[in-house]
Amino acid sequence: MQLTRVLSFAVHNPTDRDDPDAEWRARTGLRNIRSLLDIADRYDPDFVVFPEVALQHAARQDGLLEAVAEPIPGPATDAVSEHAVALDSYVLLPMYERDGDEFYNAAALISPDGDVVGTYRKVAPTVGEIEGGISPGEEIPVWETEFGTVGAFICWDCRYPEVGATLGAKGADLVLFPTHGSAHARLRTWALYHGYHIALCDKSEARVYTPRRDVVGDVDQGWGNPRVTDVDLHGGSACISFAEINTDCKSYAKSGSRDWAEAIQREYGGSVVLDIHDEDGIVVVESIDDDVSLSDLEAEYGMETIREYEERTRETIGTVTSDSPLFDVRTR
Repeated sequence: MQLTRVLSFAVHNPTDRDDPDAEWRARTGLRNIRSLLDIADRYDPDFVVFPEVALQHAARQDGLLEAVAEPIPGPATDAVSEHAVALDSYVLLPMYERDGDEFYNAAALISPDGDVVGTYRKVAPTVGEIEGGISPGEEIPVWETEFGTVGAFICWDCRYPEVGATLGAKGADLVLFPTHGSAHARLRTWALYHGYHIALCDKSEARVYTPRRDVVGDVDQGWGNPRVTDVDLHGGSACISFAEINTDCKSYAKSGSRDWAEAIQREYGGSVVLDIHDEDGIVVVESIDDDVSLSDLEAEYGMETIREYEERTRETIGTVTSDSPLFDVRTR
């Protein structure tokens, strides 16, 4: 069992299109982010997530990209790192990144030690983003933390199954998803199929999708959701999503699973939860005991994740034919 506390601030930072100072919105965005981090300790979070390009909201659309984009590490990540240390929490800071002459829609993961663990660059910017100067990222990294393996993707990336599959293949337990749009059905499917949690954070909604098909910490645009009222956001607004999840939870291939599933239930009945989805060919296993880990169960029973089972099937097909269309669409 690995309980993990995820806090998302669905913050809609303001813009001022009439202000001749192009850096106004970046200063205001950072001020609001820091003000929200000041109240984050109420939740004792392990991860804090903000929406897509929360630092410089709408700067690209208004032709301000070159004026407000920052390097990573840089002034904004340095400022946020102070809060990460004070909170003893990871903080995901989505922002426009400048790297030499290139610009990216990116997100920096800052550790409880104040270091930038890594940067994710949106691999699938929209056509409008590319025409506006944003370059596509070229990697889908994951980072090892004490709460499991963590990855990220951004907004339009969710349209591409290669992104979700790559994160699953790299063993992600928790995926952080800053966005300006949702894909509810797709994200629930990815969480179940690939066996990781997805923490979505938009400007006005946030939630966590779990491998067990649950949606927790749900905050959306509907009536009655509480807003942050005790922080001056300088014309902006924010809602809070908070969820405690168990990242020691994965999805496995059901094929041949009856024996090991039944054996686990007999041996560890009070320590694990099994959800068998016959129609999807998936068994979701969640450890609810500090003394029982999924890695130990995998070693004992030879459980295969969906990805591992499908790759083994693909390799077996390759021993019979080299012309299968499965080799043309293979996701690496």
